[in-house]
Amino acid sequence: MTQGHAVPKDARLFAHPRLEITGAIARRAGISFRMLCEELGLTDGNLSAHLRALEAELVIAVDRGFDGHRRLSQYRLTDPGRTRLRAYVRWVDGFVGALLPVLAGDGGSER
Repeated sequence: MTQGHAVPKDARLFAHPRLEITGAIARRAGISFRMLCEELGLTDGNLSAHLRALEAELVIAVDRGFDGHRRLSQYRLTDPGRTRLRAYVRWVDGFVGALLPVLAGDGGSER
């Protein structure tokens, strides 16, 4: 890896589709489980597993309640989660910025 672009410790945490999930939650705090399923095209079981992992890492918090007689779970980023996501996105941005010239043929030799 190029100098200054070592893979951050949260790389696995924000691997696909968790990056999409946290991005959707960051864009709309209080997004419901059903809206996340529909927006991201994930199954209930798959989404549940990723949400549990993100909650265990304190990246997201869930507010559980009821909408009439139906259970309603709404998700938001925690402050530490927002900080970790921001750091990871900055790393990705720097990594991509360093990689683009190489892919364009301006910044390195091919093997």
